[in-house]
Formats: sequence, C-alpha cells, structure tokens
Amino acid sequence: MVDAAARAGAAHGQLASALPGGGMALSCHKLVDDGARVQILHVPGLFRLDVRPVEDTLQVTTRSLHAAPTRWNTSDAPFADYGGEAREPSVVGFSFVVDAEPHPLAGRISLASTLDRDSGLTHFVAHAIVREVPRQA
Repeated sequence: MVDAAARAGAAHGQLASALPGGGMALSCHKLVDDGARVQILHVPGLFRLDVRPVEDTLQVTTRSLHAAPTRWNTSDAPFADYGGEAREPSVVGFSFVVDAEPHPLAGRISLASTLDRDSGLTHFVAHAIVREVPRQA
C-alpha cells in the first residue's frame, strides 16, 4: 500500500512512508486558488481527499475507493475564525474505519489551512496515518 500511495501521489507532491510497526504516513501541501478543487491525499484502493476553498468556506470531499463499509468522522479541532484576531492556521481533523478483509483499517487525517486573501490563495498542509487494526473477538 505504501508504494502504491507513493506512486499515485508523486505527480501532485504527496509523500508516503512506512511506519514502524506497520501502516503508513502520508503528507502533502499545496497552494490552491480560491474556488479550485484539488486532490490533497490519495491512497489507491482506499481513499481520496479533495479540498476546495471558496471565500471564507472550506469544502472537503472524502471519497472511498473500495466496496467495504467505511465510517468517516470529523475530529475535535479548535475553531479558527478568519475575522478579527484570527488564529492561524485553521485545523480540521477526520478519522475513518474501513471494515476491510482480512483486517480492518483505521486512520486519521489532519488538514491545516492558511488563507491569503490578498492573493486569493489558501495554503493547505495535510497529514494522514493509516494502520491495520486487529478484529475484536
């Protein structure tokens, strides 16, 4: 899975590496024009994460790339308002569980963004951890 993610993401700047004890880490960063939709993370056969900044809103699209049941959740993250004394970067988190065979997969994603209103660009930094998890008896 690590090699496939590294190959799939190489064209758009994604890095993938194996983790001690199994699993993998992914990371990617991009400058994105306001209104443009771009792929930020991609694991072939598992998921794709796209982002689209629109003025003061962030659209995140998660796409499962398999038939196994998947549960996506948002993770608690501090709210960052872009008005007034904004705290930068804005950070959102996601977690997922895939009921895959022979072992389920679980992961978490952190997505940070910093808006530059003058240039109409948003800088995104994404990091993900994906691991197999033992089935409960």
